[in-house]
Amino acid sequence: MEYAVVDIETTGAGNKITEIAIYVYDDQRREIIDEFSSLVNPESHIPSFITGLTGISNEMVESAPRFFEIAKKVHEITEGRIFVAHNAGFDYNVIRAEYRELGAEFKRQTLCTVRMSRSIFPGLRSYSLGKLCVSLGITLENRHRAGGDAKATTELLSLLLDNDPKHYIDSALNGKSRQSTLPPNLDKAIFDQLPDHTGVYYFHDAEGKVIYVGKAKDIKSRVNSHFLDSTPAKLRMKQEIHDISYTLTGSELLALVLESAEIKQHFPKYNRAQKYTGNAYVLCKFEGQNGVVHLEVVKKRKYMQGPIASFSNVVKARNFLEQLVREFRLCPKFCGLQTSSNACFDVQLGLCNGVCRNEEAPETYNLRVEEALNSFVLETGSYAVLDRGRHRDERCFLLIENGLYRGYGFFDESAQLDSYSDLRDFLTPQQHNPDIQHILHGAIRAKRASEIIYLE
Repeated sequence: MEYAVVDIETTGAGNKITEIAIYVYDDQRREIIDEFSSLVNPESHIPSFITGLTGISNEMVESAPRFFEIAKKVHEITEGRIFVAHNAGFDYNVIRAEYRELGAEFKRQTLCTVRMSRSIFPGLRSYSLGKLCVSLGITLENRHRAGGDAKATTELLSLLLDNDPKHYIDSALNGKSRQSTLPPNLDKAIFDQLPDHTGVYYFHDAEGKVIYVGKAKDIKSRVNSHFLDSTPAKLRMKQEIHDISYTLTGSELLALVLESAEIKQHFPKYNRAQKYTGNAYVLCKFEGQNGVVHLEVVKKRKYMQGPIASFSNVVKARNFLEQLVREFRLCPKFCGLQTSSNACFDVQLGLCNGVCRNEEAPETYNLRVEEALNSFVLETGSYAVLDRGRHRDERCFLLIENGLYRGYGFFDESAQLDSYSDLRDFLTPQQHNPDIQHILHGAIRAKRASEIIYLE
């Protein structure tokens, strides 16, 4: 079998190639049978810190061939051979992106020497190329240059092939194997032990820091879908994943709530949504001079009294209010969603009953406003939302007291509880936040919770 061992250097931001080196290694002859290397003009700026790392400057690549000028050679020297690299997912996908810009496809079977080293030489302190070369006695010259790194990776591949009695490489090259899709720094055993149950999962970096939090009905399937995603953001995240942990919830609603809480606690770098922890906007009501009850989204003030609901941003607040307007046929003018000195626009569409042009009595309109507000009156009370637990004989609960989320817990259905206030004995305390408030509100209105128990 022949392997095309590849290394590239890039511009960093944008990942345009600045240098490429390829050594063709013949497994039967145990030697290099072909090679190719070249600087590449990335047609974009090389930052100074990248020059400091690789030694490749803008001046060096100014007269170098552009990628389209070497694309045919790269295609030919890798065709019919196994594409090998240290962190193969990165090198392979950068090269594929270059071909896509040219309107062409680049498809090769890949093998990652990071992952193979973890399996064949377990227990080493580090699997970076530099540290591996020290541990295994490989000579590494011209570090962070494509030629030097590719040559060292070729020697590493030779050692891996010679020390693989359990056939990890054959397994990785099996088309049905997940090995090639997993993050290079993640032990396959960690992925294999993931459950196919409902809960929250966490991706950790080399220092154990949480870099992503997600929820899933089937944790293992959802995690695998991340690894099959080849978008640039997912590829960057995959390079940093060293461990995965999880918390089983049984309940999809609890998984949704716990995910929101954990994102705010850990502030993971790859979670964009739900990081904001404030409640900057509120929904308020007041009575106008004409006796009509107005609803309005306003920015929260420090000493404001009696807001109806809180929101982390104005978009969520307005979306919530617009939903009430549609569902209860409220007037958008009297809800601050339209500004007009005359009637609202919705009255022309038959969506407003005409209170804004005196076609509906204020008293009748106000009853619908109260009905709209009562549709989420549970938020101001004390109650427990019950749902399925982690196994057949268990139930979970989410506790709300005086309109504030207090936490969650689990109890055995056979437990003798004198009152549901005893649920507090099983409580895992949590912080209230507007996102959780709206998750619970939406679930209750949609009747996604199996039962609601009011607390005295």
